Amino acid sequence: LWTWAAAVVVVAAAAAAAAAAGQEKRLLVGMTLVPGAASTGAGKSATPLINPLFLHPRSPGRTLPCSPDSLPKALACLDGSPPAYHLHRGSGAGARGWLLQFEGGGWCNDAPSCAARAGTRRGSTRLMSKLEVFSGVLSNDPARNPDFYNWNRVKLRYCDGGSFAGDSEFRNGSSVIYMRGQRIWDAIIADLLTKGLAKAEKG
Repeated sequence: LWTWAAAVVVVAAAAAAAAAAGQEKRLLVGMTLVPGAASTGAGKSATPLINPLFLHPRSPGRTLPCSPDSLPKALACLDGSPPAYHLHRGSGAGARGWLLQFEGGGWCNDAPSCAARAGTRRGSTRLMSKLEVFSGVLSNDPARNPDFYNWNRVKLRYCDGGSFAGDSEFRNGSSVIYMRGQRIWDAIIADLLTKGLAKAEKG
């Protein structure tokens, strides 16, 4: 009886050790709020979008979407909170590789649905988790993500309700819903350019 019980304990311990070895270590990456994108209060008018082209630093014949200094400050999630992303830096041979992952979440289709969405994590960075688990293609585990584990990996938080494509707002009395996806996209890319994206060689 004791021999059988001991064997069960050994097998159970071995199974637990194997399961632990097979589990991916959780990589938690903090949120970065877009610089200059201070929360836009209700009732404030948005600044017109200025989006000039500027030369790529390594290829004079190429242009990039916008200069970081030219971006407007009136860009915001549906509820007026500042947009955000999560970045885990690359290293070694992958230091100039960049992978950008867009967070999904569908669309809001009209003012009522966008207003409802503004009060959720799909429309406000205030309600989002400030730490994100990087797994799959965002993992830094070479066994699980051999192609991109040492690249710069970015998760773009989705809070505009229109797939980073809109540039308008809806006003109803003192309430404002901001649909500034294009501005959010421009601002995030501009910020990442200053952090090495401008020198990307793979992506």
